[in-house]
Amino acid sequence: MVAYSAQASNYVLWTYEVGGRRTTSLDGTQGASYPFWSPDGRFIGFFADGKLKKVDVSGGQVQVLCDAPNGRGGAWNRDGVIVFTPDSFGGLFRVSAAGGSPVEMSKPDASRSESSHRWPVFLPDGKHFLYLGTNFTGQLEKNAVFLGSLDSQESRFLVSTSANAAYAEPGYLLYMRDKTLVAQPFDHRSYVLSGEPHTLSDEVLYTRIVNRAVFSVAGGEVLVTQTGKAGSNSQLTWFDRGGKPMGTVGTSGAYGNVRLSPDGRRIAVDQTNPDGRNVDLWILEPDRAAATRLTFDPSGHQAPIWSPDGKQIMFSWNLKLGAQIYLKNADGSGSAEEVADLGAGLQTNTWDWSRDGKYVLVRKGNELWYLSWPERVAKPLLQAKWTVLNAQFSPDGRWIAYASNETGTMEIYVSPFPSVNGKWQVSSAGGQEPRWRQDGKELFYLSPEGKMMAVGLKTGTSFKAESPVALFQTQRRQPISSFAVFSYDVSSDGRRFLVITKVDEGKAAPPLSVHLNWASEMEK
Repeated sequence: MVAYSAQASNYVLWTYEVGGRRTTSLDGTQGASYPFWSPDGRFIGFFADGKLKKVDVSGGQVQVLCDAPNGRGGAWNRDGVIVFTPDSFGGLFRVSAAGGSPVEMSKPDASRSESSHRWPVFLPDGKHFLYLGTNFTGQLEKNAVFLGSLDSQESRFLVSTSANAAYAEPGYLLYMRDKTLVAQPFDHRSYVLSGEPHTLSDEVLYTRIVNRAVFSVAGGEVLVTQTGKAGSNSQLTWFDRGGKPMGTVGTSGAYGNVRLSPDGRRIAVDQTNPDGRNVDLWILEPDRAAATRLTFDPSGHQAPIWSPDGKQIMFSWNLKLGAQIYLKNADGSGSAEEVADLGAGLQTNTWDWSRDGKYVLVRKGNELWYLSWPERVAKPLLQAKWTVLNAQFSPDGRWIAYASNETGTMEIYVSPFPSVNGKWQVSSAGGQEPRWRQDGKELFYLSPEGKMMAVGLKTGTSFKAESPVALFQTQRRQPISSFAVFSYDVSSDGRRFLVITKVDEGKAAPPLSVHLNWASEMEK
């Protein structure tokens, strides 16, 4: 059996029996990513709604195990221990397969330029495991697969690579050499590689932005690989409130984080390069059919927001081992200036800039902070145990809307700013990515199924929200990076929506390739 995530109305888990024709979707797995099996094949672990979850393959019952704001892989051993990576920056944790409080197992080593440990895979003894130690500053030569253990915090270097690895009986390590999947003899008792790597495939989908190659192996009998190019294509597409397409902007590409300028005439967006190796910021001007590239460094630049006057762009840049906040002129002139470093090894990015220019909502790890401007003093707003995302100022600056998974599912809330002494739940069945209409009388968000939702509001001395109404079904590109947080924006009058829409190329998606008895080729 193969478990994978694929898009219906939203991305959900599916299973496929190797050699068969039937595929089955699993209820309750909306937004699922990076699935992994229990040793007995009864359950699948996965990440969704900022949580680590598991689903019963036969019955479909879903259980939340613990927090995992931006999960980056998991492995499950015979003793019911799950080793996983809960966030895009940081180390490995362990938790019981029955759920509970995670325990930290490793910390990235700054001396090796590590910012993340991810993609763990257990070896046959159920005690030792493989993982990728990686950075996102463009220093690919420092990325490597290591051997870890449940019984020790020590690690052992195995091989240089910028992607996940896997072990397969009777004794092979599968890993990526540049863009090629190879297998090399590996003794799982002495943990030593020998011989020469053997090429298995040079058509494996590899996504540099998360350092993952899409393949899975079961012994020497079955190897499954996903073919295709890095990053799925998308198109910036305008829709009316009924979901009718109203035109596109620019060419197709791997877009993320679309933001309209205050005057609605320009668009800030980040775009993954065709080779998937870095992300740059662009300013698009549809009226002139012009595009200006703002960044050129090989590291990642993401999540742009506009200054209230439309003259500058604030964004996240992982020039260092964590991610820091920078400011650059929107016309491309001058160099980028560091605005704030909220802590090493943390994901930080900007959510929104108040219309009066006095405050900037920022993410610090999984907390909500704000910067006073131009003083650049950072202060906390919400420091709860749960994850807070996509915070947005109301047009008058008196309220903030945000998504939180405090109930186990992402929902939309509104709180007063800056006191946050109270909150109102706006969504009724899950939601992410809130956006205000310019007059503050309506709030939009996306449902777990990817539907554009609208909520009528009354604000003044108090806050009151009407029941949510579904406007239309979106077909958004699947977010890959943890910084891919803005998949749409809305015009000031609330009548048009600019959505990063998955491109329908008029043909089937690149197929899964099944390689049977692949290890026999190693013996020739």
